[in-house]
Amino acid sequence: MERFLGRSGYAEDRILEFFARLIGDQFFVQKKDILVKDEGINYRSPLIAALIESYIEDLNASVTSKMSGSEEGTGEKQARIRALVLTEHEEVLANLRKLFAIAHFDSLIVSSDEALKEANKALSERAIVAMPASLFLAATQGFGLKAREFGFVVIEGADLFGDMPSEVQRRIWGYLLPPWQRRAVLFAEHIGIRTKNMALDFANDPETVILNKAQASLSQINTYMYRLNSQQKFKALLALIQENSQEGRGAIIVLCNLRQTLKELELRLELNHIKVKHISAADPNAERKALFMEFTKIEKEADKSQFVLVVSNDNLRVLPSEFASLAIHYDIPLDPDIYLERVRIMRPKASTIIGLVCERYEVGLSAINSRFGLQFELREPTQSMLEYRDESEGIPLRLEFENRSSGQKAGRSAKQSKGPMKGEGPKSPQKAQHKKPIEDFHQSKRASQSKQKNLAQESPREDQGSELYSMSTDECLAYFRKKYRGILDSPTEPKLSPKKEENTRSKPASAPLSFEKTMPAEKANRRQTASVADSVEANKGDENEAGSAKSDSPGIVKRFIERFFSEADERKD
Repeated sequence: MERFLGRSGYAEDRILEFFARLIGDQFFVQKKDILVKDEGINYRSPLIAALIESYIEDLNASVTSKMSGSEEGTGEKQARIRALVLTEHEEVLANLRKLFAIAHFDSLIVSSDEALKEANKALSERAIVAMPASLFLAATQGFGLKAREFGFVVIEGADLFGDMPSEVQRRIWGYLLPPWQRRAVLFAEHIGIRTKNMALDFANDPETVILNKAQASLSQINTYMYRLNSQQKFKALLALIQENSQEGRGAIIVLCNLRQTLKELELRLELNHIKVKHISAADPNAERKALFMEFTKIEKEADKSQFVLVVSNDNLRVLPSEFASLAIHYDIPLDPDIYLERVRIMRPKASTIIGLVCERYEVGLSAINSRFGLQFELREPTQSMLEYRDESEGIPLRLEFENRSSGQKAGRSAKQSKGPMKGEGPKSPQKAQHKKPIEDFHQSKRASQSKQKNLAQESPREDQGSELYSMSTDECLAYFRKKYRGILDSPTEPKLSPKKEENTRSKPASAPLSFEKTMPAEKANRRQTASVADSVEANKGDENEAGSAKSDSPGIVKRFIERFFSEADERKD
């Protein structure tokens, strides 16, 4: 592909050579059909012509090396060395006519119905045929175009081709060879669902190749970086603006990451008497176009005047492509895609990008290097750059930003301070009476919460956790004595758990809780209605056993605790 570009006058176009290498690597080296996503139709014609020439040369070489001498086999191979181009743009078709003539291709360009009628026999004789997709069906049905002889098919404008009715697409696929018996390349500016589905039906598992002009320009733009700390960046920026303006390059774009940095740079540059404006996507189109025209005018005059445009990452999309020839990265972007978007606004030829690398955004530089395989030149700042006079130094800046949340709060407070709206009278006493119980409820709730907090502070928690391990032996014994005092004093009435205490509080005082004669209601009813004497005696025996177990369990706990404390006292003595 590079040989064809050199013969046809594109040898010095580094971007086109970069695109040709990307496409050639996937199509010829990896042997895959490809779906090419580009940024327009400017580079499609030379790429299509270079692809066709390389395909024919590659296939001729394989036929020559594998020729077996059989006329039938040779004829089949030679019939496949034909290429078909279906295009949706007249401009691409016109450029292909010129390029095919330069390369002396055996080609036929059909651009209208009249040209189709004139080229009756040539449709089946020429090696390369290019026509609009709308004429393909007419050529195959009425003029003898043998579509199954084409081993290589190019669809130019696959996104537009995908918008055709599915019936028309299937009819076109029916006239061509199956995808696994031919090669295919598709070009599209926008890849949507329809374009992807069409590519999967038309090509054999195509690989997507993205042609980004900014990425192709990375190696052509003169780029170098200064390594310094964040406190030295602004003085270095002032020195670079002054140095380039003295050389006639006063139109400079300063790129930063955040809006806050944009505002700060604009104010500080104004304090240093530098003409500066910021670019915002929220500004009207007329204002932005006026700024762009003024910037371009100063850039063309090449005098010592200064004009700086400050742009943050979220406003890069409003800048036109190939707009500036000098840019300064005040902040290195952390995302390589943002860096690529910044390169998009630079002219590929005779452009310079200067970066200020500080400790805050240094990680972005390594991300860019690893993503694009670049190694930027790193320079040390001169002493004059670090000592440049900054007239904004020490001056407090008043930065104003739009804060929607604070604005909403302020609006609400203003509405509340205004009082009742129109049509509303003074607040009625009934509403005040309704509010009073609510206030009393909240006051009582706060009082109870504070009371519980004080009680919790006075009484030790049951889950002492690590505090028990920090206590001495005497303190541990005192704590456990206090904790189990209720069980020692009343062995027949063990201390209730917190949940049971809450249940007993909810019961009225007329029904005191008794642990000695408690019995489930169902069991009592069963006992009253029982008629057999043996069952009554059995129930009484069960009650006696349960009562003895209840009375024995507190005594066991008491004896265990007394034995524990006595042994602890003996060890202490």
